Amino acid sequence: MRSNVMQSTRQRRRHGAALIGLCLVLLLNLVQAVAEPSAPAAEDAASLTLWADAAGREALLGSSWDRGLAASGNPAMQRLAAGAYHSLAIKPDGSLWAWGSFSGVQFGLPPVQVLTGVAAVAAGEGYTLALKPDGSLWAWGDNSYGQLGDGTTAQRSRPIQVQTEVAAVAAHYRHSLALKPDGSLWVWGWNSYGQLGDGTTTDRLMPVQVLTEVAAVTSGSQHTLALKTDGSLWAWGWNNYGQLGDGTATDRLMPVQVLTEVAAVAGGGDHTLAIKTDGSLWAWGDNNDGQVGDGTATARLMPVQVLTEVATVAAGAAHSLALKIDGSLWAWGSNYFGELGDGTTTDRWMPVQVLTEVAAVTSGNSHTLARKTDGSLWAWGYNAQGQLGDGTTTHSPSPVPVIGFEGPPLTTCADFTVTNITQNPSAPLVGKSFNVSITVKNRGTQAGNPGLLRVWANQPTAPGCAVAGDAAITLTDLAAGAKQTMSIRLPAGPAGTKTLRAFVDNQCLSTEPNETNNQSSQSYRVVSTPIADFAVTAIDLTPNRPTAGGTFSAAVTVKNRGTAPGDAGTLALWVDQSGIPACGAAGDAMVSVGTLAAGSSRTLTLNSLPAGVAAAKSLRAFIDATCVSAEAYDTNNQWVKPYTVIP
Repeated sequence: MRSNVMQSTRQRRRHGAALIGLCLVLLLNLVQAVAEPSAPAAEDAASLTLWADAAGREALLGSSWDRGLAASGNPAMQRLAAGAYHSLAIKPDGSLWAWGSFSGVQFGLPPVQVLTGVAAVAAGEGYTLALKPDGSLWAWGDNSYGQLGDGTTAQRSRPIQVQTEVAAVAAHYRHSLALKPDGSLWVWGWNSYGQLGDGTTTDRLMPVQVLTEVAAVTSGSQHTLALKTDGSLWAWGWNNYGQLGDGTATDRLMPVQVLTEVAAVAGGGDHTLAIKTDGSLWAWGDNNDGQVGDGTATARLMPVQVLTEVATVAAGAAHSLALKIDGSLWAWGSNYFGELGDGTTTDRWMPVQVLTEVAAVTSGNSHTLARKTDGSLWAWGYNAQGQLGDGTTTHSPSPVPVIGFEGPPLTTCADFTVTNITQNPSAPLVGKSFNVSITVKNRGTQAGNPGLLRVWANQPTAPGCAVAGDAAITLTDLAAGAKQTMSIRLPAGPAGTKTLRAFVDNQCLSTEPNETNNQSSQSYRVVSTPIADFAVTAIDLTPNRPTAGGTFSAAVTVKNRGTAPGDAGTLALWVDQSGIPACGAAGDAMVSVGTLAAGSSRTLTLNSLPAGVAAAKSLRAFIDATCVSAEAYDTNNQWVKPYTVIP
């Protein structure tokens, strides 16, 4: 039986037979009330607020889509979903539209309306779950394993109500999940590999409870993941490729803890993606097509870091997607049908940038949907059943617009966030102080006043405003798109690894740093003796857009951010590669930096770098005394320069 499942999973990757990668990530805020989101609740009367979904609502603030979310009464619900052969999207008026093939029924090539008054949607292989603003859950489609949750295995061609008081939903290949407002997690459907987490392998035709204090839930084809309110990540189900991330390949019939300090999670076919609270992206599990993104084809039983500054993630059968906080969309892994959207059908072992100004992303088995900040909806990849919504059944390796979702105009509002934090020195001495420069940007379309910029140094107990060593700075008005940089001096405190967090907040809310819409953070060390600390701080390309088949130069600046002189060792440069990256490979370069005084910089120019084929690429430079393939993902010493090779 196991070998049959393994074989069918591989087949689904190429032929789109199962939903993979719908990730409904809802963060809990226990300080604010839904009815009054701007007013802090009393500590003894905390209520549940649903925050940002996996589609990255924070990046969508100020658009007409955002108005629709707020109007639904559930301002953070999932508005996009993708099944194996069908796709769904909710318009601002709450109408649910679908296209492609659904459990043997052809919706149509352009999108058609199937339901009204919908707040959130999730899609399985041949079925759909729709959540209404009153908390009622509706389901229809394939029900062979009880995945609709109505107590039967009867197929349903029309929506039927199956639950009440639901706050969030997720669906996958043949099992479903619902999160209640009290944080309890309920599961039902196929359970051959323990993916329901109830300690059995018995299919469930009705929901059963498996966890409490859950903030978000997602699943892969035969494994499930739950993010608890304390930031811990739990996993269960099939684990043949290490997709649970517990360091083994042993199936788990009940939840096991695999990570802490997690902010968001997405399940792929047999791999998993998780964003930590510092914005770093970690991946593990099956890696046969490069879907982990670490530059290898080696399955990972434990999480490995692959990106930084990530806002949300989505995963397909064997491909992965990351939406960064700057709105850029990155993709990697299998690209057989063009599901990465980079204009090719070449598998990518490391992330490549495919779009900008993206607000939301979701993935089916071998196709992808992305909504841009202007509200327009785009799709690419597998399209045999019309799941791209462009009116054809032609696969597309490049984004095509979805008919009827051209996008409403942006509303007018101001929207502030912290975009950069710079420390000097980066490793301050015990008992001394250090300088911090913080940049705040107005991402909105109207001028406004950000209010207060709050800066929190790492604190030994529960964080709070007005703690010694913290600061609050009054900001001035910012025009739409404008930035403002503030400089302050902070005490270093005792030795240890710490986190500096800066956020825009007119009121002092203890959970505010966990909001992804307005804050930035970075780790640093306080040391008892002076040390050297090296990092790449800039890359300048000549020409900036090299020509395919030609060469270019890179001027790379290295700085000693520490308080003592030292030998920086080797500067390694990785040009975007089509296969497994490795030091010394064609197109890479290494050069000795030499000794740098504390606070000093040195710029080294590396010439005759091969441009390769025309495509969007990234050049990565990092300090590394030895050749370590994962070193390029260390955020403490590296710099990434996106660029485009033109034909």
